[in-house]
Amino acid sequence: MINITHSPLISIIIPTYNRSYCLHATIKAAINQTYKNTEIIIVDDGSTDNTKNVVSAFGNKIVYIQKAHTGQADTRNVGLQYAKGEIIAPLDSDDIWHDQYLEKSIGYMLEHKLDLFFSNWEYNILNKYQANVFPYFSDIKDIPNKGCYIFGYAQFRKLLLIDSIAPSSGLVIKKSAIPFGWNVQVNIGDDWVLQLEMIFKNLNCQVGFTKEVFWKKNRDTTNISDGRKGITFRKLHIKDLHLILNKFSSYMDKHECEMIDLKIIQNKILVAYLLLLKGRMDIEIRQLFIHIVKKPNLFFIALKKGIQKQINRKNYQFTFVKN
Repeated sequence: MINITHSPLISIIIPTYNRSYCLHATIKAAINQTYKNTEIIIVDDGSTDNTKNVVSAFGNKIVYIQKAHTGQADTRNVGLQYAKGEIIAPLDSDDIWHDQYLEKSIGYMLEHKLDLFFSNWEYNILNKYQANVFPYFSDIKDIPNKGCYIFGYAQFRKLLLIDSIAPSSGLVIKKSAIPFGWNVQVNIGDDWVLQLEMIFKNLNCQVGFTKEVFWKKNRDTTNISDGRKGITFRKLHIKDLHLILNKFSSYMDKHECEMIDLKIIQNKILVAYLLLLKGRMDIEIRQLFIHIVKKPNLFFIALKKGIQKQINRKNYQFTFVKN
């Protein structure tokens, strides 16, 4: 699949923090790639476990960087600073690539001259893996089961504003298409904000996707998103959404700003609900009432869509739902 006249260097960036118990398998998957023109950069965000020993076992196959604990986004950026590759492939330290992940991903990327490519994954639930389903893609009838689908710019922009659809470990990014790196102010979705910035600042951004499953996503209690549950997670997500509004409002039209504002209201509804279940009347509840007074139409839309999604998914993942 790869054009043998041009096999660009791929920089695999693995940020890690106290993941020695699973890091070995992730590194092994990166080394075992059938695409061999790679460098593997592990950035240790101040781990206090035996991460160094795990990495040392692989010898000179790894570029190992240790730093003080500053968070995931900053850790990714350190890796980006050291990266020599033409293409960046982020990999979270608990996820596993299939052996042909890079060969197939880079093949699609080169063939279609993409700035960003992402692939489907399988995730572990009760020790059983099942393929991810993209609910927001249900209206797109021409996505093939195999092969690369190229999004129209407006199409992908709309989907990306609805929700984060491409986790870090499934992304392959042209280095020159990254504006500044990962935003260190982001609490949860640093990969989502990076993609938004790429889209907003490059109206010619080319994005491809395959339904084919190329990797395994593992959820454990130390994940940034999965380890911060309930109220804590939602409060951090609200902060990130406000950051998106503040940072990108000049790039968005009124409808797009309302989409983000709607997500904020939905998350505030959920926080208020969870607080009420605990018998608490915190400031978030008062803030929600202020939002109702200021933007009643958005509030009732958010409530309706949140309830709809709650029924459909039977969990607490309140995010924007398409009309």
